[in-house]
Amino acid sequence: MTGIDPMAYLEKVSFNLPNLTTNGQIMPVLEELENLYKVLDPEFRHLADQLIETLRGRLTPESDNLH
Repeated sequence: MTGIDPMAYLEKVSFNLPNLTTNGQIMPVLEELENLYKVLDPEFRHLADQLIETLRGRLTPESDNLH
């Protein structure tokens, strides 16, 4: 995640959270947050934790997996 300001990215995700409603919108952001988490200063990981938890809670089961 070279060249990305982690705090600015967390703020951007937080601001756009209401618009992230489908798995297709959530998954790319969730993957980026999980990658960012690895390099994020431990002091700020709680902020990413909150966003990750919220996004995971919004994921819906794919119909193909309901068999």
